[in-house]
Amino acid sequence: MQKVNAKQYANYLKVCYQKKQPLFIQGGPGIGKSQVPRQVFREVAENKNLEFVQWDKTSKDMKDTMEHNPEKYFVFCDQRLSQMDSTDLRGIPNMNADKLEPMPPSWVVYFCNPKAQGVIFFDEINLAPPVVAGSAYQIILDRSMADMKLGDNVYLIGAGNRAEDKAFTFEMSLPLKDRFCEMELYPDAESWTEWAASNKINPHLIAFINWKESYLYRMSETGQDKATTPRGIERASILIGDSEITDPEVTMLTSISVGEAFSTEFQAYVKYFSKLDWNLIYREPITVKEFDVSQMFAVSGGLAEHFIKDNGKFEDVITVVDEMPAEFAVMALRIMRDSNRTAFKRKGMKSKKFSKEVAPKLGKFVI
Repeated sequence: MQKVNAKQYANYLKVCYQKKQPLFIQGGPGIGKSQVPRQVFREVAENKNLEFVQWDKTSKDMKDTMEHNPEKYFVFCDQRLSQMDSTDLRGIPNMNADKLEPMPPSWVVYFCNPKAQGVIFFDEINLAPPVVAGSAYQIILDRSMADMKLGDNVYLIGAGNRAEDKAFTFEMSLPLKDRFCEMELYPDAESWTEWAASNKINPHLIAFINWKESYLYRMSETGQDKATTPRGIERASILIGDSEITDPEVTMLTSISVGEAFSTEFQAYVKYFSKLDWNLIYREPITVKEFDVSQMFAVSGGLAEHFIKDNGKFEDVITVVDEMPAEFAVMALRIMRDSNRTAFKRKGMKSKKFSKEVAPKLGKFVI
């Protein structure tokens, strides 16, 4: 199976959507299999001038409104097959009808409206028991359910874990697999860094992952420690919030989010950061030239944090960036850029190092 990172996943998903070819994405837990489609189709909705709606986060009143005006909405519907039984797809029999007819769930009825536009995302498809997966065949293979046909502008995606993830998967049948294009998503620090900065993940966690890339996705060999996944890192960032990373409480917050191994290594990063003299760094930026690699990662995270907390204030930060080795300048500026593109576009080009060394490395994604 072809392996892709998050950025490639997004690009190929767009192609499959445009060509109306269903896609199955496989990969470990918490690495973005469902997060990437949400972002991609939010952009699709914006380009179509439609309101993006997530079915499972929508009120009943809103759903009633959508049913009467489906042409105004682009609906993303996440359905976990592993949590269903067969009647959740086909519906229960209508015993009051003159003849036996199924009463399908509301989301099936909605997507069978010819004017409906959106995506049905069948998550955990290979965790579902065969009898449930069998009930999904009709909607995936034939684009129909309960004697109704899916709308032509409804797209289908499937996702699942791998057997090696200890997820108790079932083997997908050949007819079902043959209906999909197939890819396997793997965690990639560069793609994740761009996503993380734009989604307000703590810049120190981002800098740490760039220092210790293996901690972006790490399974415990013994099963005793909590696994580390991009989803867990996001959870740690939420828990940390506005706290200083030198706060002793952060150790516990990272440990319960992404495991003790991650937390222990992250504290090594925090130790380097805590010893930085920022007054000296800003007064004499040239001093960073004497820092070792570990210190430079901490400087990069600190500069990004200052840029974010100062709402895009760039003048002091850039004097330090201009003295940093290009690879660290690139990392720091990427985090700044993706966290606040408006401020970065307005001020980022003032850097000597940016224009001479960093911009070529950032390539077409500079602004």
